[in-house]
Amino acid sequence: MGDRGFTLIELIIFIVVAGLFVPLAYMAFTSAIKDSTNPESVITARFLAEKKMEEITNYDFDGIVTKYPPLTRTSYENISDYTGYQWKWTIGYITYSGNPPVISDSGSATNYLKIIVYVRNPQGYEYVVHTIVTKRPDS
Repeated sequence: MGDRGFTLIELIIFIVVAGLFVPLAYMAFTSAIKDSTNPESVITARFLAEKKMEEITNYDFDGIVTKYPPLTRTSYENISDYTGYQWKWTIGYITYSGNPPVISDSGSATNYLKIIVYVRNPQGYEYVVHTIVTKRPDS
């Protein structure tokens, strides 16, 4: 008597309950996949951010300050040839102070520039690249 299997009623109840939960799980899974970022667009955003960073840092310190005076660009601009992609960048003087050194924005000219490039892809994901450029004394 102790070796019983499932009754037909128990099996039918299991099938009905499973029939309700499987479609719900499938809908949640497909929704999450659709909302995930397209890897190709992330790679393109990274490429564009690094391209702009190279364009800016291609100049020496004084050339950067001349071509891109320290500024904060608060709005994105569209990138030609890349529909849906936008970028902005900030360039500003920074100072080191304290022990350990703390980086802070400075309104006056120093020998250090902080450069940050932001690229937004069509899905709204933002990729950020940043660097610090120093002005070395003449030898």
